[in-house]
Amino acid sequence: MELFLECDLEYDEDTPFGKDVDADHAYLMDAVDKVGGNLDKQLISKAFYFCVEMHKGKYRKSGYPYYTHPLNTTLLLMNELQLHDSNSLAACLLHDTIEDVEIVSTEMITKEFDADISEMVDGVTKISHSEIIKPEIYTEDKVQQNLIEDNLAGPSKPRVSKAETYRKLFMALVRDARVIMIKLADRLHNMRTLHYLSPKKQVEIAQETLNFYIPIAHRLGLLKVKMELENRSFYYSNRENYEAIRTALNEKRREFIDYIRVFSDLIQNSLNAQNLKHVLSIVHKHEYEIHKMTQNGKSISDIDNFYSVVIILQSNDVHECYRALGVLANAFNTISFVDYISKPKLDWYKSLNTELIGPDGKRIEILIRTKEMDTIAEEGFAANFSLKTGRVRALQFTDSDIDEWGEWMKDMIEEFGDNASQIIWDSLKVNLFDSELTVYSKEGRQISLPKGSTLVDYAFVLSDEYGLHCVTGKVNGSFHDLNYKLNSGDQVEIIKSDNAVPKFEWQKSVVSHRAVAMLHKYFKLNPPKTFLKKKADGNYDTKLIIRGEDRELMLLDITEAIGKSNIKRINLDTADSLFDGALSVMVENVEELNNIMVRLLTVKGVSDVRRVYEEEEK
Repeated sequence: MELFLECDLEYDEDTPFGKDVDADHAYLMDAVDKVGGNLDKQLISKAFYFCVEMHKGKYRKSGYPYYTHPLNTTLLLMNELQLHDSNSLAACLLHDTIEDVEIVSTEMITKEFDADISEMVDGVTKISHSEIIKPEIYTEDKVQQNLIEDNLAGPSKPRVSKAETYRKLFMALVRDARVIMIKLADRLHNMRTLHYLSPKKQVEIAQETLNFYIPIAHRLGLLKVKMELENRSFYYSNRENYEAIRTALNEKRREFIDYIRVFSDLIQNSLNAQNLKHVLSIVHKHEYEIHKMTQNGKSISDIDNFYSVVIILQSNDVHECYRALGVLANAFNTISFVDYISKPKLDWYKSLNTELIGPDGKRIEILIRTKEMDTIAEEGFAANFSLKTGRVRALQFTDSDIDEWGEWMKDMIEEFGDNASQIIWDSLKVNLFDSELTVYSKEGRQISLPKGSTLVDYAFVLSDEYGLHCVTGKVNGSFHDLNYKLNSGDQVEIIKSDNAVPKFEWQKSVVSHRAVAMLHKYFKLNPPKTFLKKKADGNYDTKLIIRGEDRELMLLDITEAIGKSNIKRINLDTADSLFDGALSVMVENVEELNNIMVRLLTVKGVSDVRRVYEEEEK
């Protein structure tokens, strides 16, 4: 039986690197040999020495030569993220050269290496340029001063807008997943050495990691990377809470460990009696997982399933998983069961997950997998693809999907500036990271959609023609409005007409990337009739509808969000703690109106704001 414990966050970079370049090179080559396969040692060696030469005279905050960071990152990429591709490893060694070395360009890397490596380095560079927190690099003259100076240095400055950061991360993820794998390895090493930075920067980088990189690691199924990034981010962003949860967990673990071992022995005996060869592991929830559970209203004392028992069958026969489940169901009382083998998760995760009642009536989660499934559960995306063809996509997006969604993001940034960050992130989150629902066509075809999808979203999955010309839809045989939200298991049918055109308000309810992008594109090319009437003083009078949950000072907050000089009239009706209102505002242009609407949507309790068009008033 194997017992997995949490990662040690009291990490100190006692690196063997930085004293002897040739010794560091020999270490890297030995690591490449251990991986085996067809890795190109000559290419990786060339990239290493290029990296050393280009970063010569530069140091990390830790005082180590800067080249030790790309070296450590490459070893992480190869050994922990399991990316065994010569071009990727070379690009990882070079990943900071364009960013930080004035004489290095994409053209130089293409000439010295090749276009594939150059494109990867350029992709990582674009993400790095867009990060809120820029890692610091020091010259030899400054390093000693910086090692002893006050840690509470001034705040770092944003390089570009947060909205642009999200767009570039999306582009990197969907165009070539190797780029984001390199960036995840880079972030993992930076998090392991975060203690060298000031407390303020520790918090900023930890929050950035929680917002950007952990959802991506989750989407790629990189379980170990995700867990470590979560715990380290939690530790640096809220150390007091982290320590409190860790102390409570240690007490709970001491309380549970003997019990879980007894239960595990019972499980093993049941499986052995049926000649089901297996390896059994015990996995416990880590600190950040518990933190999220307490955020949802649970106290630590209410949590009784600290441990999961992972049964890894020593066969890749899927039927063995179901046989093992049957054995356990006969031996213990079963509470719940989820089949992720027949319906895998978004991150390729496959397993039979069940909860059993063990001795003393305690609940235990059981995860049943084959060896292959366990590899995927641990390594995620890296276990699933072949790199023989070079560039690899982690997600199933067509070139058209990528171009249209990316163009929508650019338009959002142009229209709303940094206020677009939440709009873009919400769209990325729904389409890339949140759970899916599964519906069925009239013919029985299975179709996956983001949670919250409407009939219009479904229509765009069928084709752009259906999306742009749908008039109504049937769900389980009954007609529904096109804004109707679908549920898993629904049978769906779309009725279209060549004469039908999209309605502007559909943009408020669709969530799928294709529907969002294509409706935006349609109304950009075919704008609705003007809804603003110019007054004699040069201003425009327009009406807004606002809805939400009523509370004390709501009217005052709405007034401040609009601005007293813009308000012409406000009417709010309240009933059962909800309000429904009509606003008349004066603005100079559409941009000013859009900014007012964004501010209104940030008011606590406001759930919906929309414009009223001339045709709606008639």
